[in-house]
Parts: sequence; structure tokens; C-alpha cells
Amino acid sequence: MKERLLIIILSTFCLQLIGQHDIKINLEGYQNDTLIVGYYLGDKQLVHDTLYSKDQGKFRLKGDSSLTKGFYILLTMPENRFIQFIVDEDQKFELNSEKEDMSVLKFKGSEDNELFMDYINYLGVKRPLADTIRAKISRLVEGDPEIVKLNEELDKIDNEVKMEKARVIKAHPKSLTAMILKSSENIDIPDFEGTEEEVKTKTYLHYKKHYFDHIDLADPITLRTPFIDQRVKYYMKNLTPNHPDSIIQSMEYILNEVKPAKETFRFYLSTFLNEYIQSKIVGMDKVYVHLAEKYYATGMAPWLDEETTEKIVGNAMDIKPVLIGNIAPNITVYQQDGTPISIDEIDYEFLVLLFWAPDCGHCKKVMPSIIEFYEEYEDKGVKLLAICSKMGEKEETCWPAIEEKGMTGFINASDKYNKSRSKVKFNVKTTPKIYVLDKNREILIKNIGGEQLGEVMEEMFRRAEFKK
Repeated sequence: MKERLLIIILSTFCLQLIGQHDIKINLEGYQNDTLIVGYYLGDKQLVHDTLYSKDQGKFRLKGDSSLTKGFYILLTMPENRFIQFIVDEDQKFELNSEKEDMSVLKFKGSEDNELFMDYINYLGVKRPLADTIRAKISRLVEGDPEIVKLNEELDKIDNEVKMEKARVIKAHPKSLTAMILKSSENIDIPDFEGTEEEVKTKTYLHYKKHYFDHIDLADPITLRTPFIDQRVKYYMKNLTPNHPDSIIQSMEYILNEVKPAKETFRFYLSTFLNEYIQSKIVGMDKVYVHLAEKYYATGMAPWLDEETTEKIVGNAMDIKPVLIGNIAPNITVYQQDGTPISIDEIDYEFLVLLFWAPDCGHCKKVMPSIIEFYEEYEDKGVKLLAICSKMGEKEETCWPAIEEKGMTGFINASDKYNKSRSKVKFNVKTTPKIYVLDKNREILIKNIGGEQLGEVMEEMFRRAEFKK
């Protein structure tokens, strides 16, 4: 029995040793008694702990569990200066700064930190040399033979830096330093053949395809570094066409790659949803609907409570039927004398569908622009169906407001008893809300301002002419 108890005690002790972190921090000359320890999470810097010192400049980050591996930050006060260091397998080490410059660090007991600082210091020597040569070149006249010699010196420095980087990566392939250095490697572009435009297209496609070749997105550590989110943002904003289908394709690539790393997957799924749930760019609600339907509706975001998930999915399902490119529902609404009128009964090339309200301040503001637009385009095959959103007893306020706002030239209608459910079918939660439909009821554009109608309609005409 005693033997079994001893084994249990020793096992527990060993587990505690494995899970401990103990980092001694000595900041020479730092006079404040408080030090903030933070960490990276994608594009965010979050607080991990606040340390207090009883001995000037000496702090200790200690605990019984292991720290998540990645880059950490020391934030000095009150200057708010950042000091970065690495946490990897070695979680018991000492960090010392120089009195003259706290960014100059020395480590004891952390090979990865020593390796990283050695490389930074190496660059600190080479970069001024290269800057000096570039400054000399900038002062010379084009064609000066000295430029050739100076460029050769620059090439030599560049090759030396590349060789040092390759040496560090080869000698320490599993280090966080090697991972960071590999992530900055250039992508080799083949010598493509064809016309200038063909070469440009092939180069772009190759570059995009191989953009993450030197980064393992499935490695959980990447989220805890200062560079991964910059790369993802560049991929999404600079290498992806600003079209919902292209954005969805690029997002799917990112989410599929990071899926093995649960924290990274959660971070980017949440980031993408938050970005496109509030996007002001017309048509980007398709991206939000895709995310909600594929991931949130299928239980792939278990970190959210049921109520929040239902709101996200429900909102997406309200939007989905009236995405740009879909066929709008053929609703029937009622004119002032009670005569029903449906969309399909109107003869038009393009139909502007306007939902408005008598007490809507913004409706009042933009209505002059909409009236001016309609007067110009009515004889060009454009019709405007204005649906007052008031129902029940409040529906009576629609008709005086039409006279007051000068809307009598429109096809005006309402739906007092909500027979058409038009507000639900067209996802009208605020007014004014505008849709532009073609003669087949396809939604061409929506959620634009009244003052944009003329510009948008000219584009619609150009597209229609191009299709002929």
C-alpha cells in the first residue's frame, strides 16, 4: 500500500514539474514596480498577467501549469514599450536587459530565445551596412560606374543574410526561430511564357497558390506569433478578388488549413463572421450567409451558447432568399383604392423596389434624390414600386405622406393586413431599403442609397448592352 502511495506521490510530483513555468525577468534600470505580460492572438495583444516587483527591475513569471508556446510581450510602464520573447519547451529561464537599451536582451536557459536574439543582433549589424550603401547609390547619377560596384556589395550582404538564415533553419529545424525565419522566405516564381498579360496572370495564380508554402497554418503556435495574421490579411485583401464567391473560396482554404488547430480555427471563423456580418459592401452578406449555414448551423462553433447561435443562423436565413443573384418573390400589395398589384403585373426593364415609412427620417432626406432619379429614368424602361411599410391602423399615414413627399409619380402601395408578408420576404428591418430587379425578377443590387440610384442604373444599362 505504501509502495502504491509513493508511486502516486512521485507521479503527481513529476506532472507538476512538467507543467511548471518559471521565468525570471531582470530589467536593468527599470524603475516602475509593475510589469504587464501579454501574448499574441492573431492580430490582438492580450494580457496574460501583471507582475509586481519588490526589488527594483526584478520580476518573476511563475506558475504550476505550462504556458502556451508562442511569442510573449513585456509591456513597461508608463512608456508602454514592448519587449518580445519566446516561450517554447524551455519554460524555466532568465531574461536580462541592458540598462542603456531594454530591447537588447540576454537569456539564460532558453536556447530558442538566444538563437532568435543572435539572429536579430546579426541583422542589426548587416542592416546599417546595407542602408549606408543604398544611401551612397541614391546620391550618384544614373550610369555612374560606382553604382555597379555598390550593387555588388549589396548583393554580397544579401547573400550573407540568406546563408545565415539557411544555417539557422538547418541547424535548429524544430525551433520557433526557424519557423519564423521560414515564414519570411520568398516564393520562387517560375519564368512563365506568353503575352505580358498571360505572364502576369500566371505569376499571380502561382504566387497565391504557394503563398503559405513556408507556413504551417495547422500548427497552433502560429496563432501566438505576430506575423500569421498579417499574412492571412494580405492573402484575403490583396490576393483575393473583392467578390463574395472569391472571398468564400479563400476563406474556405484558410479554415480548412487551420482546422486541426482548434484555437486558430475558432479565431478565424469568428473573425471572418464578425467582419462580414457588419460589412457595408453591397453583396458581401453572401459571405456571412455561407459561414452561418456551413459552420454555425452545423454545430462547428460549439463555443457559442445556443441562443447566440440561433440568432446568427436565423439572421442568415432571413437574408439568404434575397441575396444578389436570386429571383425575388412575386409579392402582391395594394394601392390606395384597394386595387391589388403584383411585381409581375408591372411592365419594366428594371424595377426599383423601395420600402419606406412616413416617419422615417432618412427616407425624408433621400426622397428628393429618388424622385429626381425616377423623373430621369421613367421613360427608359425603369419603374419604381414604393411600398409603405406601415400596417394596421398606422397604414393610413402612408397616403398623406406620399403627397407631402412628392412621391405621386411612383407606383405606390401598402399592405395593411400583411397579406404578402413583403417585409419578411425582403428582409426589411429598417427603411429605406432598396432593391433593383431585372425583368426576370433577378436581384441585381440592393441596400444602396437613394442618391446612388442614377450611377447604379447607368451600370445596369451598360451590362444589359454588353449582354446583347
